[in-house]
Amino acid sequence: MMRKNVWRIASGIIIFVALLLLTACQSNGAAVEPSTAVPATVISQSVNTPQPIPTTQPLPTNMPPPTAVPLTPTAPPPIAIALPPEWETAVSAAIAQLDNQQWQILPTAAPLDALNNGQAQIALSNGEAGSLVYQEPVVLAVPFFTPWEAVTLAEAQEIVANGRDDVTILSWDEMTPDLKALRVDGLHPTDAAYPLQKRLTLTAAPEAQTAAADLTATLQTALAPEPSVKITAVGDIMLDRLLGELIAQGKPEFPFSQVAPLLQNADLTIGNMESALGTLGQPENKTYTFRAPPEAAQSLALAGFDVVSLANNHALDYGPEALLQGIELLQAANIAPIGAGADYDAAHQPYLTEINGLKLAVLGYVNVGMEGSPPYFVTESWTATETTPGVAWANPEEITADVTAVRDQTDLIIVILHSGLEYVEQPGPEQIAAAYAAIDAGADIVIGHHPHILQGIEYYKEGVIVYSLGNFAFQIDGDPGTAILNVWLDGGGVRSLELIPAIVQESGQPRLA
Repeated sequence: MMRKNVWRIASGIIIFVALLLLTACQSNGAAVEPSTAVPATVISQSVNTPQPIPTTQPLPTNMPPPTAVPLTPTAPPPIAIALPPEWETAVSAAIAQLDNQQWQILPTAAPLDALNNGQAQIALSNGEAGSLVYQEPVVLAVPFFTPWEAVTLAEAQEIVANGRDDVTILSWDEMTPDLKALRVDGLHPTDAAYPLQKRLTLTAAPEAQTAAADLTATLQTALAPEPSVKITAVGDIMLDRLLGELIAQGKPEFPFSQVAPLLQNADLTIGNMESALGTLGQPENKTYTFRAPPEAAQSLALAGFDVVSLANNHALDYGPEALLQGIELLQAANIAPIGAGADYDAAHQPYLTEINGLKLAVLGYVNVGMEGSPPYFVTESWTATETTPGVAWANPEEITADVTAVRDQTDLIIVILHSGLEYVEQPGPEQIAAAYAAIDAGADIVIGHHPHILQGIEYYKEGVIVYSLGNFAFQIDGDPGTAILNVWLDGGGVRSLELIPAIVQESGQPRLA
């Protein structure tokens, strides 16, 4: 009985092993043929087999540890900017510089409403609220030769609100020199307190304050008005006779005391010194000779003059020695003389300066006819040469050469021209030829004097010619009418002109009309 049980156990083991072998062969894809051989007897023995390595434990390796991969930062959500539609192009160009933030432009007639209802995080609006990013005066413009000069604030507001056929409403950068800006309550559009202003302000939600600060700085730079320069110019200044006596008596401020604030309110103030200056020399053999006392240089400085032209028919009234002394006195008073000098090069040397980032050149010339009665005096005989002092003669070819030489060094060129016929309203042929030569060569404006009266203004090509400003500080019989010329220039040339009427009193002292 026991043998039967052993046999049965052995037979079961043999069958089990055979089934395992058959299964392995089938899993390897090999064909298994049936066998008729008698199975061998297998005696079961216990065998010590090694324990399998758990699959949950990592196999030993010599590979380097894995490198950490940084996470890509999530881009901040775009910030919506609500703004008036007319500002979309300018603001879009400006924010292109801010690549650390995404922006979304939302043109709307009501930017502050878009901010308040959550449609935008920043609002740019035409109003007073928020940070100022842009400001430019609104100009009420009329044709330049219209006698209308000014309006009250109430009248200006009425014109802005309802319009007026004879007034054009412009921004300052749209002004042209053939238009005149009406003063509002006495204020010019370039005055800081001028009341009519176009503004753009920025308001931001609390969560956008950092982005708003960056945007404000960027817009203030990108939308900043073009830099400009204000030039003030006057006509003939003759500080001899009574004016000279008062200066010598210790009243150097007297000649310009009633107009000095206007002269001092410019970036550059220019006049024509119609006399010798100092104590040296002897009078020339001519009908009229003028020499101002040395203290007259201080009078000019106190009034605010920066540049004076000596290119005129009285610069050498007391000879070359007096001319050179006068130049030294002016320079000592920090006033730049132009149009005359120790030789040709000095007489033709431009005054160069930089104001508000704009480079300027000022040149002076004279071309007048014979003076007095026979024997006539010929001013051209005073023309400076390579070896002798004198004036810069207004030869069109030489003007062309001088202006051309300085054109590439500067942004703006002003030419001062002493020419024309005395007491004749129309400019003379030599006067016109010299002025045209200057503009053709690249000058922006020509400012003239000598006729002792006011003459007209011509818009010639891209420039402006003011043919004569008449007398300014000059004790002389004749028309007392004169004017103070204000000129605003920017990188494009003359932006605007203004003539302020004035009167030359019997003493020679000018006052406002």
